[in-house]
Amino acid sequence: MHRRVSMLGSGLLMALVVTFAMGSGATDLIKHETGSAAAAAAAQDAPARAVAEEAAEPSSASGGVSADEQQTEAYEAAERERLQQDSEHLAQVTTAPKPEPTPEQQAEHAVAATGGTTSAGASSGGAARSGSGSSGASSSAPPSSGGGTQAAAAPAQQAAPAAPACPSAIGGGAGGGPGGSTGSGIGRTTSDDLASFAAAYNAIRVANCLEPVPYSNFRYSSCMEDRLVWMAEDPDANPVNTWGHQGTISNAYSQSVPDRGCDGNLAGGSGNSGATMAQKWWDSSAHRSSLYQPGRSVAGVCISFAMTHGGLPNEGYGFTRASARWGGC
Repeated sequence: MHRRVSMLGSGLLMALVVTFAMGSGATDLIKHETGSAAAAAAAQDAPARAVAEEAAEPSSASGGVSADEQQTEAYEAAERERLQQDSEHLAQVTTAPKPEPTPEQQAEHAVAATGGTTSAGASSGGAARSGSGSSGASSSAPPSSGGGTQAAAAPAQQAAPAAPACPSAIGGGAGGGPGGSTGSGIGRTTSDDLASFAAAYNAIRVANCLEPVPYSNFRYSSCMEDRLVWMAEDPDANPVNTWGHQGTISNAYSQSVPDRGCDGNLAGGSGNSGATMAQKWWDSSAHRSSLYQPGRSVAGVCISFAMTHGGLPNEGYGFTRASARWGGC
Protein backbone atom coordinates (compact mmCIF):
# COMPACT_ATOMS: atom_id res chain seq x y z
CA MET A 1 0.00 0.00 0.00
CA HIS A 2 2.78 2.36 0.88
CA ARG A 3 4.65 1.48 -2.23
CA ARG A 4 1.61 2.26 -4.38
CA VAL A 5 1.15 5.62 -2.72
CA SER A 6 4.80 6.42 -3.23
CA MET A 7 4.67 5.59 -6.91
CA LEU A 8 1.50 7.57 -7.46
CA GLY A 9 2.94 10.49 -5.53
CA SER A 10 6.13 10.58 -7.54
CA GLY A 11 4.26 10.26 -10.83
CA LEU A 12 1.85 13.04 -9.88
CA LEU A 13 4.73 15.28 -8.92
CA MET A 14 6.45 14.66 -12.25
CA ALA A 15 3.26 15.53 -14.16
CA LEU A 16 2.86 18.73 -12.19
CA VAL A 17 6.47 19.74 -12.72
CA VAL A 18 6.34 19.23 -16.49
CA THR A 19 3.07 21.13 -16.77
CA PHE A 20 4.34 24.07 -14.77
CA ALA A 21 7.66 24.21 -16.59
CA MET A 22 6.11 24.20 -20.03
CA GLY A 23 3.59 26.97 -19.34
CA SER A 24 0.80 28.12 -21.63
CA GLY A 25 3.24 30.04 -23.83
CA ALA A 26 5.26 26.94 -24.97
CA THR A 27 2.69 24.96 -26.93
CA ASP A 28 5.13 23.89 -29.64
CA LEU A 29 7.72 22.74 -27.15
CA ILE A 30 5.12 20.74 -25.22
CA LYS A 31 4.00 18.93 -28.34
CA HIS A 32 7.58 18.20 -29.38
CA GLU A 33 8.83 16.84 -26.05
CA THR A 34 5.87 14.80 -24.75
CA GLY A 35 7.57 11.46 -25.47
CA SER A 36 10.94 12.37 -24.02
CA ALA A 37 9.33 13.76 -20.89
CA ALA A 38 7.38 10.54 -20.29
CA ALA A 39 10.52 8.43 -20.75
CA ALA A 40 12.46 10.64 -18.40
CA ALA A 41 9.71 10.37 -15.83
CA ALA A 42 9.75 6.57 -16.02
CA ALA A 43 13.52 6.43 -15.67
CA GLN A 44 13.52 8.78 -12.75
CA ASP A 45 10.65 6.92 -11.05
CA ALA A 46 12.46 3.56 -11.08
CA PRO A 47 14.87 4.40 -8.22
CA ALA A 48 11.97 5.74 -6.25
CA ARG A 49 10.10 2.48 -6.60
CA ALA A 50 13.14 0.49 -5.60
CA VAL A 51 13.70 2.63 -2.56
CA ALA A 52 10.03 2.38 -1.68
CA GLU A 53 10.09 -1.41 -1.92
CA GLU A 54 13.03 -1.58 0.46
CA ALA A 55 11.58 0.88 2.93
CA ALA A 56 10.72 -0.36 6.43
CA GLU A 57 7.21 -0.33 7.76
CA PRO A 58 6.11 2.95 9.31
CA SER A 59 6.68 3.47 13.00
CA SER A 60 3.88 3.39 15.48
CA ALA A 61 1.14 6.00 15.53
CA SER A 62 2.97 7.84 18.22
CA GLY A 63 3.68 10.72 15.86
CA GLY A 64 6.84 9.47 14.04
CA VAL A 65 7.47 9.94 10.28
CA SER A 66 7.27 6.83 8.10
CA ALA A 67 10.12 5.78 5.83
CA ASP A 68 7.92 6.28 2.76
CA GLU A 69 7.21 9.87 3.72
CA GLN A 70 10.89 10.51 4.40
CA GLN A 71 11.77 9.05 1.02
CA THR A 72 9.08 11.13 -0.74
CA GLU A 73 10.27 14.33 0.86
CA ALA A 74 13.86 13.58 -0.11
CA TYR A 75 12.82 12.84 -3.68
CA GLU A 76 10.79 16.03 -3.94
CA ALA A 77 13.70 18.10 -2.62
CA ALA A 78 16.07 16.50 -5.12
CA GLU A 79 13.59 17.10 -7.93
CA ARG A 80 13.21 20.77 -7.05
CA GLU A 81 16.98 21.17 -7.05
CA ARG A 82 17.26 19.44 -10.43
CA LEU A 83 14.57 21.62 -12.03
CA GLN A 84 16.36 24.75 -10.95
CA GLN A 85 19.45 23.63 -12.91
CA ASP A 86 17.76 21.82 -15.83
CA SER A 87 18.39 24.01 -18.91
CA GLU A 88 15.70 22.24 -20.92
CA HIS A 89 12.93 23.08 -18.48
CA LEU A 90 14.25 26.55 -17.82
CA ALA A 91 14.25 27.24 -21.56
CA GLN A 92 10.63 26.17 -21.81
CA VAL A 93 9.74 28.72 -19.17
CA THR A 94 11.80 31.64 -20.45
CA THR A 95 11.55 31.32 -24.24
CA ALA A 96 7.89 32.35 -24.46
CA PRO A 97 8.07 35.79 -26.22
CA LYS A 98 6.63 38.77 -24.42
CA PRO A 99 4.06 40.69 -26.42
CA GLU A 100 5.20 44.15 -27.57
CA PRO A 101 3.42 46.87 -25.58
CA THR A 102 0.92 48.98 -27.53
CA PRO A 103 1.49 52.75 -27.84
CA GLU A 104 -1.23 53.33 -25.24
CA GLN A 105 0.50 50.92 -22.82
CA GLN A 106 3.82 52.65 -23.40
CA ALA A 107 2.21 56.01 -22.66
CA GLU A 108 0.60 54.59 -19.51
CA HIS A 109 3.93 53.24 -18.28
CA ALA A 110 5.64 56.57 -18.96
CA VAL A 111 2.96 58.56 -17.15
CA ALA A 112 2.79 56.06 -14.31
CA ALA A 113 6.50 56.61 -13.74
CA THR A 114 5.96 60.37 -13.39
CA GLY A 115 2.69 60.16 -11.49
CA GLY A 116 0.60 61.96 -14.14
CA THR A 117 -2.30 61.04 -16.37
CA THR A 118 -2.69 60.58 -20.09
CA SER A 119 -5.52 61.37 -22.42
CA ALA A 120 -6.23 60.37 -26.00
CA GLY A 121 -8.29 62.60 -28.28
CA ALA A 122 -11.57 61.37 -29.66
CA SER A 123 -10.28 61.83 -33.22
CA SER A 124 -7.84 58.93 -32.76
CA GLY A 125 -10.48 56.67 -31.28
CA GLY A 126 -8.57 56.17 -28.01
CA ALA A 127 -10.10 56.57 -24.54
CA ALA A 128 -8.34 58.57 -21.86
CA ARG A 129 -6.47 56.56 -19.30
CA SER A 130 -4.73 57.43 -16.01
CA GLY A 131 -1.54 55.73 -14.85
CA SER A 132 -1.43 53.63 -11.70
CA GLY A 133 0.99 56.14 -10.25
CA SER A 134 -1.33 59.10 -10.71
CA SER A 135 -1.34 61.63 -7.96
CA GLY A 136 -5.05 62.24 -8.35
CA ALA A 137 -4.95 64.80 -11.16
CA SER A 138 -7.72 64.37 -13.68
CA SER A 139 -8.30 65.58 -17.21
CA SER A 140 -10.55 68.61 -17.65
CA ALA A 141 -11.73 67.41 -21.07
CA PRO A 142 -15.38 66.36 -21.41
CA PRO A 143 -16.09 62.61 -21.60
CA SER A 144 -16.28 61.12 -25.05
CA SER A 145 -19.00 58.77 -26.26
CA GLY A 146 -16.68 55.83 -25.52
CA GLY A 147 -16.47 56.66 -21.82
CA GLY A 148 -13.00 58.30 -21.94
CA THR A 149 -11.98 61.91 -21.90
CA GLN A 150 -11.51 64.16 -24.87
CA ALA A 151 -9.18 67.12 -25.29
CA ALA A 152 -11.01 70.44 -25.11
CA ALA A 153 -11.78 71.75 -28.58
CA ALA A 154 -10.27 75.08 -29.56
CA PRO A 155 -12.83 77.87 -29.71
CA ALA A 156 -14.23 78.33 -33.19
CA GLN A 157 -12.84 81.36 -34.92
CA GLN A 158 -15.43 83.95 -35.72
CA ALA A 159 -15.84 84.44 -39.44
CA ALA A 160 -14.67 87.79 -40.73
CA PRO A 161 -17.52 90.02 -41.86
CA ALA A 162 -18.13 89.90 -45.56
CA ALA A 163 -16.84 92.89 -47.50
CA PRO A 164 -19.62 95.12 -48.78
CA ALA A 165 -20.48 94.62 -52.42
CA CYS A 166 -19.25 97.26 -54.84
CA PRO A 167 -21.84 99.63 -56.28
CA SER A 168 -23.41 98.86 -59.63
CA ALA A 169 -23.66 101.09 -62.66
CA ILE A 170 -26.68 103.35 -62.90
CA GLY A 171 -28.73 104.65 -65.78
CA GLY A 172 -29.68 108.13 -66.77
CA GLY A 173 -28.40 110.99 -68.86
CA ALA A 174 -26.48 114.17 -68.21
CA GLY A 175 -27.76 117.62 -69.00
CA GLY A 176 -26.93 119.39 -72.23
CA GLY A 177 -24.39 121.98 -73.26
CA PRO A 178 -24.91 125.15 -75.37
CA GLY A 179 -22.80 124.06 -78.32
CA GLY A 180 -21.98 126.50 -81.11
CA SER A 181 -19.05 128.92 -80.92
CA THR A 182 -18.04 132.28 -79.54
CA GLY A 183 -17.69 135.46 -81.62
CA SER A 184 -13.96 134.68 -81.91
CA GLY A 185 -14.67 131.25 -83.35
CA ILE A 186 -13.94 129.14 -80.26
CA GLY A 187 -16.18 126.07 -80.10
CA ARG A 188 -18.28 125.80 -76.94
CA THR A 189 -19.33 122.85 -74.78
CA THR A 190 -21.65 120.39 -76.51
CA SER A 191 -24.15 117.98 -75.05
CA ASP A 192 -21.99 115.11 -76.37
CA ASP A 193 -18.99 116.54 -74.54
CA LEU A 194 -20.90 116.50 -71.26
CA ALA A 195 -22.48 113.08 -71.83
CA SER A 196 -19.16 111.48 -72.80
CA PHE A 197 -17.46 112.91 -69.74
CA ALA A 198 -20.27 111.86 -67.35
CA ALA A 199 -20.40 108.28 -68.68
CA ALA A 200 -16.64 107.79 -68.41
CA TYR A 201 -16.50 109.45 -64.98
CA ASN A 202 -19.11 107.08 -63.49
CA ALA A 203 -17.65 104.01 -65.23
CA ILE A 204 -14.29 104.77 -63.62
CA ARG A 205 -15.91 105.17 -60.22
CA VAL A 206 -17.84 101.87 -60.41
CA ALA A 207 -14.74 100.01 -61.68
CA ASN A 208 -12.92 101.21 -58.57
CA CYS A 209 -15.76 100.34 -56.17
CA LEU A 210 -16.88 103.95 -55.79
CA GLU A 211 -20.47 105.07 -55.79
CA PRO A 212 -21.51 106.69 -59.08
CA VAL A 213 -22.85 110.23 -59.21
CA PRO A 214 -26.45 110.58 -60.45
CA TYR A 215 -26.36 111.68 -64.08
CA SER A 216 -28.72 114.53 -63.36
CA ASN A 217 -25.98 116.01 -61.16
CA PHE A 218 -23.56 116.55 -64.05
CA ARG A 219 -23.85 120.21 -64.94
CA TYR A 220 -22.53 122.41 -67.69
CA SER A 221 -20.64 125.41 -66.19
CA SER A 222 -20.66 128.62 -68.21
CA CYS A 223 -18.30 130.21 -65.66
CA MET A 224 -15.60 127.57 -66.23
CA GLU A 225 -16.21 127.76 -69.98
CA ASP A 226 -15.51 131.54 -69.89
CA ARG A 227 -12.04 130.96 -68.49
CA LEU A 228 -11.31 128.24 -71.10
CA VAL A 229 -12.29 130.67 -73.85
CA TRP A 230 -10.04 133.35 -72.33
CA MET A 231 -7.06 130.94 -72.56
CA ALA A 232 -8.01 129.82 -76.10
CA GLU A 233 -8.18 133.44 -77.35
CA ASP A 234 -4.50 134.14 -76.60
CA PRO A 235 -3.09 135.02 -80.04
CA ASP A 236 0.30 133.47 -79.29
CA ALA A 237 1.10 130.49 -81.53
CA ASN A 238 2.13 128.45 -78.50
CA PRO A 239 -1.10 126.83 -77.19
CA VAL A 240 0.27 126.57 -73.66
CA ASN A 241 1.40 130.19 -73.47
CA THR A 242 -1.69 130.93 -71.45
CA TRP A 243 -2.39 127.73 -69.60
CA GLY A 244 -2.73 127.09 -65.88
CA HIS A 245 -4.69 127.89 -62.78
CA GLN A 246 -5.69 131.35 -61.73
CA GLY A 247 -2.85 133.32 -60.21
CA THR A 248 -0.17 131.32 -62.03
CA ILE A 249 -0.19 133.02 -65.45
CA SER A 250 1.85 136.15 -66.07
CA ASN A 251 2.52 137.15 -69.67
CA ALA A 252 1.76 139.97 -72.08
CA TYR A 253 -1.65 138.54 -72.88
CA SER A 254 -2.69 138.12 -69.25
CA GLN A 255 -1.50 141.64 -68.52
CA SER A 256 -3.51 143.15 -71.33
CA VAL A 257 -6.55 140.91 -71.03
CA PRO A 258 -7.32 140.10 -67.39
CA ASP A 259 -8.13 136.55 -66.33
CA ARG A 260 -11.83 135.86 -66.08
CA GLY A 261 -14.26 133.06 -65.31
CA CYS A 262 -13.95 130.19 -62.81
CA ASP A 263 -11.07 127.84 -62.20
CA GLY A 264 -11.22 124.03 -62.07
CA ASN A 265 -9.21 120.89 -62.78
CA LEU A 266 -7.67 121.40 -66.22
CA ALA A 267 -6.84 119.03 -69.09
CA GLY A 268 -6.32 119.54 -72.81
CA GLY A 269 -4.63 118.56 -76.04
CA SER A 270 -5.35 117.30 -79.52
CA GLY A 271 -7.72 114.42 -80.20
CA ASN A 272 -9.46 114.48 -76.84
CA SER A 273 -13.09 113.99 -75.82
CA GLY A 274 -15.00 114.28 -72.59
CA ALA A 275 -14.18 110.60 -71.91
CA THR A 276 -10.42 110.98 -72.35
CA MET A 277 -10.46 114.02 -70.11
CA ALA A 278 -12.14 111.95 -67.35
CA GLN A 279 -9.42 109.29 -67.64
CA LYS A 280 -6.60 111.84 -67.53
CA TRP A 281 -7.93 113.28 -64.31
CA TRP A 282 -8.24 109.82 -62.72
CA ASP A 283 -4.70 108.91 -63.73
CA SER A 284 -3.31 111.96 -61.94
CA SER A 285 -3.31 111.39 -58.16
CA ALA A 286 -3.74 115.08 -57.34
CA HIS A 287 -6.64 115.51 -59.77
CA ARG A 288 -8.18 112.20 -58.64
CA SER A 289 -8.28 113.41 -55.06
CA SER A 290 -9.82 116.72 -56.11
CA LEU A 291 -12.36 115.59 -58.70
CA TYR A 292 -13.25 112.00 -57.68
CA GLN A 293 -12.66 112.29 -53.93
CA PRO A 294 -12.57 108.54 -53.12
CA GLY A 295 -14.16 107.65 -49.78
CA ARG A 296 -16.56 110.59 -49.71
CA SER A 297 -20.29 110.27 -50.15
CA VAL A 298 -21.77 111.58 -53.39
CA ALA A 299 -24.98 112.65 -51.69
CA GLY A 300 -25.78 116.21 -52.74
CA VAL A 301 -22.69 116.38 -54.97
CA CYS A 302 -22.72 117.94 -58.46
CA ILE A 303 -19.91 117.74 -61.01
CA SER A 304 -19.46 120.88 -63.10
CA PHE A 305 -17.90 120.55 -66.56
CA ALA A 306 -16.99 122.70 -69.60
CA MET A 307 -14.98 122.13 -72.77
CA THR A 308 -13.82 124.31 -75.70
CA HIS A 309 -12.68 123.38 -79.21
CA GLY A 310 -9.89 125.17 -81.11
CA GLY A 311 -8.20 128.49 -80.40
CA LEU A 312 -6.27 131.40 -81.81
CA PRO A 313 -4.45 131.98 -83.94
CA ASN A 314 -5.05 128.80 -85.92
CA GLU A 315 -5.80 125.83 -83.61
CA GLY A 316 -8.12 123.28 -85.16
CA TYR A 317 -11.41 122.13 -83.70
CA GLY A 318 -9.71 118.96 -82.50
CA PHE A 319 -7.55 120.84 -80.03
CA THR A 320 -9.60 120.97 -76.85
CA ARG A 321 -9.40 122.42 -73.36
CA ALA A 322 -11.55 121.14 -70.50
CA SER A 323 -12.29 122.01 -66.88
CA ALA A 324 -14.23 120.09 -64.17
CA ARG A 325 -14.92 120.55 -60.48
CA TRP A 326 -16.50 118.61 -57.55
CA GLY A 327 -18.97 120.72 -55.56
CA GLY A 328 -22.42 121.00 -54.04
CA CYS A 329 -25.57 121.16 -56.11
